[in-house]
Amino acid sequence: MDCSFTTFWGKASPQNESGPQYHPLAYHALDVAAAFEALLGTWESVARSLAAAFSASPDQHSDIIRTLSALVALHDVGKFAWAFQAKVPDLLPSVFQTTARPSPYRHDLGGALLSAEDEDLRAVLDALVEDPVDATAVLDPIFFHHGRIRDASYDLVNVFRPEGVAAARSFTTAIRELFGAAALPRLRPGAASTLSWRLAGLVALADWLGSNVRWFDYAPGNRSLEDYLAEIARPMARQAVAEAGLAAAKPSSIKGFLALTRSSFPATSAQIWAETVELVEGAGLYVLEDAMGSGKTEAALVLAHRLMQSGGGSGVFVALPTMATANALFDRMAELYRRLFCAESTPSLALAHSAAALHPGFRPALDLGSRDDRGYGRDAGDETASAQCTRWIAEDRRRAFFADLGVGTIDQALMAVLAATHAPIRQLGLSRRILIIDEAHAYDSYMQEELATLIEFQAALGGSTVVLSATLPTVIKSKLAAAFSAGRTGTKRANFPIWSSEYPLATTVGDKAHELPIVLRPDLARTIAVTRIDGPEAAVQRVVQHARAGAAVACIRNTVDDAIDTVSVLAEQGIAAQLFHARFALGDRLAIEREVVARFGRDSKAADRRGRVLVATQVVEQSLDLDFDAMVTDLAPIDLMIQRAGRLWRHNNRPRVLDGPVLEVVSPFPHDDPSPNWLSAMFPKAQWVYRDHALLWLSARDLFDRGMLKVPDDLRPMVEGVYGPDADARIPAGLIRQRNDALGKALAAAGHAGQNVLKFHDGYRRGSAHVWRDDLDVPTRLAEPVTTFRLARWDRNALRPWIADPDDRRAWRLSELSVRTTRAAGRAPGSPADAAAAAIEAAWRGRHDLAVVLPLVDPECGISLIDGRNRIVSARYHKEIGLSVAAAPV
Repeated sequence: MDCSFTTFWGKASPQNESGPQYHPLAYHALDVAAAFEALLGTWESVARSLAAAFSASPDQHSDIIRTLSALVALHDVGKFAWAFQAKVPDLLPSVFQTTARPSPYRHDLGGALLSAEDEDLRAVLDALVEDPVDATAVLDPIFFHHGRIRDASYDLVNVFRPEGVAAARSFTTAIRELFGAAALPRLRPGAASTLSWRLAGLVALADWLGSNVRWFDYAPGNRSLEDYLAEIARPMARQAVAEAGLAAAKPSSIKGFLALTRSSFPATSAQIWAETVELVEGAGLYVLEDAMGSGKTEAALVLAHRLMQSGGGSGVFVALPTMATANALFDRMAELYRRLFCAESTPSLALAHSAAALHPGFRPALDLGSRDDRGYGRDAGDETASAQCTRWIAEDRRRAFFADLGVGTIDQALMAVLAATHAPIRQLGLSRRILIIDEAHAYDSYMQEELATLIEFQAALGGSTVVLSATLPTVIKSKLAAAFSAGRTGTKRANFPIWSSEYPLATTVGDKAHELPIVLRPDLARTIAVTRIDGPEAAVQRVVQHARAGAAVACIRNTVDDAIDTVSVLAEQGIAAQLFHARFALGDRLAIEREVVARFGRDSKAADRRGRVLVATQVVEQSLDLDFDAMVTDLAPIDLMIQRAGRLWRHNNRPRVLDGPVLEVVSPFPHDDPSPNWLSAMFPKAQWVYRDHALLWLSARDLFDRGMLKVPDDLRPMVEGVYGPDADARIPAGLIRQRNDALGKALAAAGHAGQNVLKFHDGYRRGSAHVWRDDLDVPTRLAEPVTTFRLARWDRNALRPWIADPDDRRAWRLSELSVRTTRAAGRAPGSPADAAAAAIEAAWRGRHDLAVVLPLVDPECGISLIDGRNRIVSARYHKEIGLSVAAAPV
């Protein structure tokens, strides 16, 4: 039977008029195997760790890599099936004697099933991977290279036909001989899971490279496998890895905080610790707890630079709690980041969140975009690698894991430990980076469990993590240390001893913990007076008084609606306040963010700040380098109150109109015996934001009893007083039920997260209980459902994105905002331009994009929406106010 390999197509473009209509399957297999070899040749430490998973001496490592490369060449063996080849009838090899149309078929699953169930093929593979446990750790990551595990069954006789099975057998034998593959040694005890996760990321990345026609163009099938591998695949793979930006930039030889940052301030105690701390051998966890504005981020970068210089990582990814904080840090990195790397290198800088774009002036972090293969694809249930790569890597937030310096939201990193398509790609990128987690306290129980799992995966894959916080409760720090230790040692999580109550504090975790008290820079030590304000109306008057006295004022409200109302009331008092919250179209929000940083940031001028008011929600309480003379804020949990206070008198190089910093807190008085409606009576809207009102009562009690906030002396006692083991005993009877409800929900949320996160010991292998989904459909936060709207201008002929941009897709993204679905579920029926909006949405639905168009027709930008109960509600959008939604009629 003629089973010539080159008659089977691997990549198809039957409408191609200038060259071959297909790329032979055998050649594509060699492209990917060569790309795998080239990646390991570039990433020597990854190659060593891959080979070290096997019970073998170092002189056997090259044989192991050669055998793994041969097995990677079999990644698409499922494409020998008739059911795949018949997807393009004109290219069906003549060995098949049928013209029937195939049923939907996935070649990754088909290859996995054939390798397990066909005795002859199994015999060839068993000669290379003898142990069944070892085999699943090696073969499942190779066959399921499209980023998710699939577990179903096919009638292999029908989908392959005898001709396809014969070709697959012969090809497998030929590949083994071509690479000179020998039997792999058995895996070391406990190494199977690590190998499977790491191999899954590598094979997927190699498949993307090998599917890119920029480097691996279609070739006529007139070369032998030996010649094609030596003359085409291997040289082109080395070129692809280099041009794709996958070779890490070398770290600079600069040493020390001052040389790296060129700061005008001397190094702080924390930054000196980062310069001098003994580095952990292998993966390490470094936790830095220091006051707001103390330069923790710069200290973390100094430490990360040392780790890179020592070979402990090849780049940095900084994860922050919000898009605004990521944007702010990204801008700060523009100059400093170049000094992390040697002068002759061209390092990449990427921003990772849903609206990110690569920073101008630097090369792309990863260039893998490729045309889709025409002739088969999603309609047949079997998306091509090039289509999948283009769709996945086109998002800048995903590129950042392969940038030399990535800055993004924590959500993008957390996707690495959820059953999201290509989670192993994210794991691969992160494990080669030093992961810096800033504002580690800023997450709820659900996200804390995800974060602990992320740190566990990072440690298990050999990556180091730096955790930063001003207000990290000891119970959370202990949990993160336990997760890290479990990953590092390959054991189950167990209590990890963290003893010190000192503050500020630097902690290093390797085999054990080393805790070192550090000293706050003297000019950052300050005492902030705390006063209570009895209601929002009185708060407005305090804002007005401060502004008229010439102070730069922050007024923080806990809900968007309250913030919008406050701006309106201030306007009636003659105060034109700037508004900053999350319910703006993205383009408008980014513009406001830049204005806020310019007016109230480190480099703001006295004339720009004088008498200016910012009314904001929680978007300003984390990581934004803002400085206010006075602050009036709604009550929040104590750690967040401390963070908000950190924006007061942050920089001492400017004149002040007040005698000292004052934190004025809008709060009911924390009586000894409060009623259950203690908070809701004052905050009918905001009562749902922080639902544990006992936590707020504890925070208010501590704040007002002290009457001041001493930095740094009070920070640890205040946080532990609210979150520590003795806090529950202080809760008054009227709030115990709310406390129990909140604790129950927190435990349920942590349990839910525990069910959703990947289990490292499961490995990337069949048998996991997880259902793998597209990463755009996997939430990282346990929150109420939201509706994504995209604003549009109506010119009576067509709808245009609210924010103009030459790139239409980018313009629509910049015009996007989200609202809780209970508040706004969609556009009301019969809206102006409804037909045009529906036509645009229909095109988006083809990309699984469920966003809703909101046409802004009248000059006042009024809109009719439906809420979560299908009631019509009125709304209005203004670029300086954002989206305001009226309450539904009762």
